[in-house]
Amino acid sequence: MWKNNFFSSENKILLFIVVAISCSFLIVAYGINISYINSLNDNYEHFTDMTAKVLAQGGMERLSTNNPALELKTFADSMLVSSEDIAGIEYYDGKGDLLYKSSKSLSSDELKRSWDSSAPLRQTLPDGTVTQSKGSVHVKLTGKTLRDIRSATGSIIFWVFMSAWFISILAVSMNTYFLSKHLRTLVRGVKRLATGDFGYKILEHDLWGELKTLAESFNDMSVRLRAYEEQNLETITFERNKLKAILLSIADGVVVCDLQAKVAIINDSACQMLGYKSSEWAIGANLKEYITETGARCFEPIIADFEQIYQKSPNDLPQLFTHKLENPEKALKVMLSPIQDTEGNMLGFVLILHDVTKETEVDKMKTSFISNVSHELRTPVTTIKSYVDTIYNHGKDLDPETYNEFIETINVETDRLKKLVNDILDFSRLEEGAVQLERELNDITPVINLTVQSVKVLADQKRIHLSTAIESSLPKLYINSDSIERVLRNLLSNAIKYTDDGGRIRVRAEVTAMGDALEVSVQDSGIGIPEEHLAHIFDRFYRVENKVHTVKGTGLGLHLVKIAIEKHHNGEVFVKSDVGSGSTFGFRIPLGEPDTELTRTLPTERASRV
Repeated sequence: MWKNNFFSSENKILLFIVVAISCSFLIVAYGINISYINSLNDNYEHFTDMTAKVLAQGGMERLSTNNPALELKTFADSMLVSSEDIAGIEYYDGKGDLLYKSSKSLSSDELKRSWDSSAPLRQTLPDGTVTQSKGSVHVKLTGKTLRDIRSATGSIIFWVFMSAWFISILAVSMNTYFLSKHLRTLVRGVKRLATGDFGYKILEHDLWGELKTLAESFNDMSVRLRAYEEQNLETITFERNKLKAILLSIADGVVVCDLQAKVAIINDSACQMLGYKSSEWAIGANLKEYITETGARCFEPIIADFEQIYQKSPNDLPQLFTHKLENPEKALKVMLSPIQDTEGNMLGFVLILHDVTKETEVDKMKTSFISNVSHELRTPVTTIKSYVDTIYNHGKDLDPETYNEFIETINVETDRLKKLVNDILDFSRLEEGAVQLERELNDITPVINLTVQSVKVLADQKRIHLSTAIESSLPKLYINSDSIERVLRNLLSNAIKYTDDGGRIRVRAEVTAMGDALEVSVQDSGIGIPEEHLAHIFDRFYRVENKVHTVKGTGLGLHLVKIAIEKHHNGEVFVKSDVGSGSTFGFRIPLGEPDTELTRTLPTERASRV
């Protein structure tokens, strides 16, 4: 954390400024020092020349006395003693011979740093004329004054520049600190604004210049955004709630995913179809990793296929990429569509999940129905064709008993074929929503007795005991007698078909305990129906026989019973069954006036079969 703070952008800028100021001060100080040293050297050189001239003038004056040697020696020694800078003095006559020499002992280092100068011995007369040179003086200076001045001046320059450097660095640091502080305040304000805290204001009392102007503009913008938010919040909330309501009210499942197939939006229907407890559980989940109860990743190949097609030819991709997904318990029609921006780049995709479980089951039942009907129609047609061909080609050779047996078989198979065709025609017509049967106030007892009598022959063939238990003085009710007869015939035919030889069938008719309906039931001692099939037993094309035994049929009989009772008599059908103990099929028709008006009446010849 400390390293991160130390190497922050503002610290790097501050360090760069400090280095730049330091280098600038060093360069300036170095330049000033060099210039000052050169100036000192020039001045000291002038001082050396002046000293030589003073010694020359003094020496010339001593040479004019009565005792020049003694005066010259005294003058030179006094000058040598009085000045720390004079290291040696030598006087020469006009011929170059040494007149006097006096010097101080110097080290080799001092000798290297000494200054030398010379001047001629001339005398200036009162009229201003200068005599000819009578000799010369040579002087050697130690440079002590120069070194002392250099040392003192160097210290002064160093501390002056150090003070200036420190003050500059302190000023820059303080300015950077306060600037960074105010910028952090502005950044906090911008972050607060970015999180939706409109109306947040930055304090302006400790700001100045452009920063204060910037803070004022920020506060003004924040206030305006607050006003805009308050003005449009209700509209935005309404539109959001409307969109959410539309999404939730869609019966089909809707799932919006990003490019990584992660769920961004999902409605309740999709949660229910996919087994999520709520949308919170699904948001963020990767749809490619969705696993069914069988352990398969069902969406992964679909999404991969969709992405592959989109990458190859995004412009040729259909508006809806459709795929059917069949699970053990549910079948879904999955429709994928890309989500694109204004430039055509894909941002994600949306899945529409349509539950086609029932349609899939109906398709399977239709396929089974067509197969069963084809088999059921082929059997009587083949039998009739075979017997007719025999009679046609060999009728004269047949004895009367065999001939009558053939005719009876043809008659039975013709009735069977007629029943199959009637079932198909009745199913087609009764499925029409506008078809209604004409009902009249009738007694149902004769209808029951007539129907039982008509199927007694079939029961006797299997030695089945067929009985009735009809409550006396049953009230009349509004029914279509032909339709009710057809319903009872279907129920009784099924009971006989699925009851073993020697079994029993009982038909009951009574008023319900509530007294608001009449109940008719057919109870048999047949093979029974497994409990898992009872909820679908009245569905069209549904046949339990395909699962538990080999008795053939179209799967339309009980569905026609349901239509006749519930749709055309406003009643209800029911079934009770135990495997191995038998089944009870029945219906209840409400007593009293019918509650619907007829919209269309079936023709008499068709109504007779309903």
